[in-house]
Amino acid sequence: MRTEATAPDGSGVRGRFTPLPRVAALSVIVALLALIAYGLWLTAHAAPAVPPAHAVNGPKFYGTIVERLRAGQDYEHVAVSELRAEGGPLKPFVTVRPPALAVALSLLPNPSWGPFALKAAALAALLAWSIRLGTLGSRALWLGGSLALLTGLATPLMGTGGVYLFHEAWAGVLIAISLALRTDEHWLAAVVVGLLAALVRELAMPYLLVMSLVALAERRRAEALGFALALAAAGGALAWHGLAETALTRPGDAASPGWLILDGWDFVLRTAEWNLAVAALGGWVAALIVPLALAGAIDRRDGLGVRLALLLTGYCVGFMVIGRPSNAYWGLVTAPLIALGLAFAPQAVADLARAATGPARS
Repeated sequence: MRTEATAPDGSGVRGRFTPLPRVAALSVIVALLALIAYGLWLTAHAAPAVPPAHAVNGPKFYGTIVERLRAGQDYEHVAVSELRAEGGPLKPFVTVRPPALAVALSLLPNPSWGPFALKAAALAALLAWSIRLGTLGSRALWLGGSLALLTGLATPLMGTGGVYLFHEAWAGVLIAISLALRTDEHWLAAVVVGLLAALVRELAMPYLLVMSLVALAERRRAEALGFALALAAAGGALAWHGLAETALTRPGDAASPGWLILDGWDFVLRTAEWNLAVAALGGWVAALIVPLALAGAIDRRDGLGVRLALLLTGYCVGFMVIGRPSNAYWGLVTAPLIALGLAFAPQAVADLARAATGPARS
């Protein structure tokens, strides 16, 4: 994507906030500060964390499924029986995770390989973005961006608490790798890795949709078709899983209370708890980093910025509508994206400051 001018960070990308009239820039700053203030108020009055109603979203549960697969049992029967035994919901079918991750982990030589596999994938994502950031701008962007990415990948990198068994952790890492691999010249590997993310967890399917639509808008028809086919493949795999799971349910099986909760910005901030800075310093940090990450993504005017801005905005809007408080672990999917937005946040703040203090423009 061509740019109009060179950005001060040397990236060759002129920020979206740079040409704003003074009044518009001041309005954006006020809106950003208001969103941060609202987030700080929410975190100050936040209710205690809500544990899941059933012990079906923890490493022990998923670990049991993997062990039964190692013994040669069928995934759908195992997952349904384990979920039923825990008293968890079996309706609708998406309450049962897709089989890809459990099957893959069961094929490893021994259980100890699982944590190392996730750590290796997270390290690959960090290295991929370190290399990519080095091509996008100055040394400051490379160093600051790499540190920012580290905060979003810290949980899978540390691998504590059986996080390698969480589908969301793998999906988030794979999305990060896919986005790092995607360039105007090379996108096939990004399609393949993005498909893997969606096969592991259907929450990654919006990533494929955004990537396809942006490529189509940029008239990159082959790339748009590639991501669209990946989305169709992931949808087909999910449908197959749904048919297999539904065939095993019984009339008396429990049903999920649903996810259309409209918990708003509060739930968005809860999902940001997987960032290292939030985990170390407290929930109030989420009130700062999420708006700044959005600003950083929106300010960047190249193809990467367009994709990142749409992804972050889309997931934030989605989480404002869908998700119970106990579903905060969904944030493992978006943690690397928020961290990437943070990598570009300093430039966004600088662009806004220059536009707000520069000569008045109409």
